[in-house]
Amino acid sequence: MAGALHDGEPLSLEHALKLTDEPRILTTPQHPFTIIHTNKAWSELTGHKFAEVAGKAPSFLQGIETSKAALAVLHAGLKHGHRVTVKLVNYKKNGEAFTNTLTCAPVGSKRKEATHLFGALKAAKTPATAPREPASPAAGTEDRPSSSQSSAKAEKNAGERGCSRMRHSRTLEHPQLKEVLNRTSEAIVITQKDAPYSIIHTNQAWCDMCGYTAEEVEGLTNSILSGPDTDPELLEELMSSVRRREPTVQTLVNYKKDGTRFINQVKVQPVYNEDDEVAAFMALLHEVE
Repeated sequence: MAGALHDGEPLSLEHALKLTDEPRILTTPQHPFTIIHTNKAWSELTGHKFAEVAGKAPSFLQGIETSKAALAVLHAGLKHGHRVTVKLVNYKKNGEAFTNTLTCAPVGSKRKEATHLFGALKAAKTPATAPREPASPAAGTEDRPSSSQSSAKAEKNAGERGCSRMRHSRTLEHPQLKEVLNRTSEAIVITQKDAPYSIIHTNQAWCDMCGYTAEEVEGLTNSILSGPDTDPELLEELMSSVRRREPTVQTLVNYKKDGTRFINQVKVQPVYNEDDEVAAFMALLHEVE
């Protein structure tokens, strides 16, 4: 299990994505804190699958017994970039209330602004109050930014656009974990940086292509896609490049969860943290047949 959080320490994405039985969630760093990653333990606690909540604000967990005072403390702390712990009554997908201690912290480094927001939940052993009607993220109330916040965000984005263009060519071949995690249109799986290269995150495009849920594959390896016609020599070439921390592209026969055979042009490469150290590996899948 991943280590506990300590006040004053900058929280890294590597820590936030570690395999653990602690319920964890990653969101965008600013209001309304849309969900980018949830782990299996979080899904088991809340009853929501990642596919159901990706891109949503986590306010759907709130209900009539959720303390507004505790939420105010939480939001105030996050606004100033502090690590905050509050006790909340939240609600599962089936409407069951549960009490939990929520610790939220900005993800990044002391040198730069936060790239994500991390949340760790610890459910109380005693039951909470009365249940509510079952709700889905689509039906939940999502906080939306004010017009002034939207305007400020637009100005900030415009100012950052030029810098983004300058960084673009570099990040294509030297991608950072914080950027890869935000990519949703391409089928991407992220694994640990060391053997056995267990899966720590899949985006929804990967799940749609391969037929698995994020919860099913967490902690497994990409060998789940191999089958009778997967060329072992090509696979060994790919893994040799991974062991050397080098990018590679291979065209493999792979298999979806239902057994469907498909031709997969897969690009595998290391991804880096803010100190330009290898933080994980990503595989970008492209179905060519």
